[in-house]
Amino acid sequence: MKGTLPTDVELIAEYDHAWGTEYNGFLLFEAEKADSFLDWWSTFKDSIRWYVEKTYTITARKR
Repeated sequence: MKGTLPTDVELIAEYDHAWGTEYNGFLLFEAEKADSFLDWWSTFKDSIRWYVEKTYTITARKR
């Protein structure tokens, strides 16, 4: 997966668990351009759909 990241999308962290949730792990990405990230994310999400039952995408913008 790391090799498929566009040059302007960075994997910031990989977490094993999100305490207080049912999540058993999550990834944190950062990108300069939302379009770049969203184009890549839809492809990535489709490629892991067989392994991950539920996925949530939370997007935020830095001030």
